[in-house]
Amino acid sequence: MNVAIIGMGFVGLSLAVVLASKKVIVYGLENNRPKLNQLKSGNPPFYETDLKKWLSKAMKSGKLKFFETINEVYPKTDIIFITVGTPTKNGIINLNYIKSVSKDLGKLLRSSHKPLIVVKSTIVPGTTDNIIKPILEKYSKKKCGKDFFLVTNPEFLREGSAIKDQLNPHIIVTGNSDKTSQKFLKKFYDKIFPSKIPRVNVNFATSEMIKYANNAFLATKISFINTISNLCQKIPNTNIDTVAKCIGMDPRIGPLFLKAGPGYGGSCLPKDIDSLISVFQSKGVNSLLLRSVKEVNIRQLDEIVKLMKSKMKNLSNKTVSILGLSFKENSDDIRQSASIRLIKKLLKTGCTIKVHDPSALVNTKQIFNSKIQYCNQPKDCLRQSHCAVIMTAWPQYSTLGKKEFSKMKTPLVIDTRRILAYSHLDIDYNAIGFKTGNR
Repeated sequence: MNVAIIGMGFVGLSLAVVLASKKVIVYGLENNRPKLNQLKSGNPPFYETDLKKWLSKAMKSGKLKFFETINEVYPKTDIIFITVGTPTKNGIINLNYIKSVSKDLGKLLRSSHKPLIVVKSTIVPGTTDNIIKPILEKYSKKKCGKDFFLVTNPEFLREGSAIKDQLNPHIIVTGNSDKTSQKFLKKFYDKIFPSKIPRVNVNFATSEMIKYANNAFLATKISFINTISNLCQKIPNTNIDTVAKCIGMDPRIGPLFLKAGPGYGGSCLPKDIDSLISVFQSKGVNSLLLRSVKEVNIRQLDEIVKLMKSKMKNLSNKTVSILGLSFKENSDDIRQSASIRLIKKLLKTGCTIKVHDPSALVNTKQIFNSKIQYCNQPKDCLRQSHCAVIMTAWPQYSTLGKKEFSKMKTPLVIDTRRILAYSHLDIDYNAIGFKTGNR
């Protein structure tokens, strides 16, 4: 079986290396020349746990090769996965990439060769029926479900554990309009994934809605627990971690995405919430809940700044250390990161910013350049600082102690992830979700 994957981003590249490990011949397609050259040299264009190791293994096996255009490999493909980005602008999803790919594939479908086309990109409900399928049919001059075959297959990956999630997805959702497409992909996946993984087959629009509803619910859980965390911050003898642990034991709720912090970020939840809100508006349906989820997330940083000001009064001319820049640990992704948004807020107050992150310094420099100071070690970031804010739960921050904090001008620490909450440090320690002095 030969597979082409269009778009070597987070979804596409992790899928490529996992399929290659299953002895599938994979053609990875990337039209960004610098990224393509980087991939050909065996280096992923982003950080993801174990990805470089898996990429190296896949390339050495000869099962994974990279190309610039689909034209180079089209006649040899059995399945073509579309994993291009679908960013948002002003809350509206940008489908330019997927439209362009659909047009190119439509032209290629004019030949007698008809591989299965699988859309994995996150797209708002109705996109396949109203945009992708019509483009394919227009440029191929053929009929979907008869002359060529199309499936939607949304991903449910977590950054930091993409390989694990690709190997063992919690569910496989497929959308189609004909039985041939369904059977084709099912036969392929039955050889790739364990039979115990639930499989759900629906129509195009429902599969697209499942993806958005899934992410919207996760974002809602995060904003909910952050709201409760802010209340715990005000009430003596309450502990957000204990509260979250106990409500997570309720089988109707579950423990995942109930870790209070500075707000959700990354490449998925913020843009998917915005896109879904825009769909609500276009259909004349009230999106009060989702707009509130978004608003809570935006305002979460205000609670951190408010705490800083209550401790230092005036932030002007103060030095603030930010520990953690990626939106979560085990990633270099700073898209919609709470840390980046916090830095932008703090720069307006006139304070000096020092930052550290094990993986995201390079990406951060592309945003702030010389406006902030970059440190390769946490201890250097803390040196001569008036306040340190732990924003990302990188493991190395949990080992910080008296030696490192003694280098600060004033040992004031705000821990948004509570990773030092039980270290009993002799510092002015403030954990989001605990009233000061409560451990």
